[in-house]
Amino acid sequence: MSNIVNDTIKDQIADDVYDLAADDIWNVIFAIANDYGIDKLPYTKDNDTFCDTLIALKVADLGI
Repeated sequence: MSNIVNDTIKDQIADDVYDLAADDIWNVIFAIANDYGIDKLPYTKDNDTFCDTLIALKVADLGI
């Protein structure tokens, strides 16, 4: 069963990441590279993949 608090946190992280991407996708790319290392950047041209990667990394940092 899913924890409602964890789901709320994940949703907030996703909202923040997509707001960052709305300004410019390079903000998301730089956030991944600067906070988690360039090796964590996905090899893709799809903006959603960059956003999903940053969301997954942030959620993993929280241990959710």
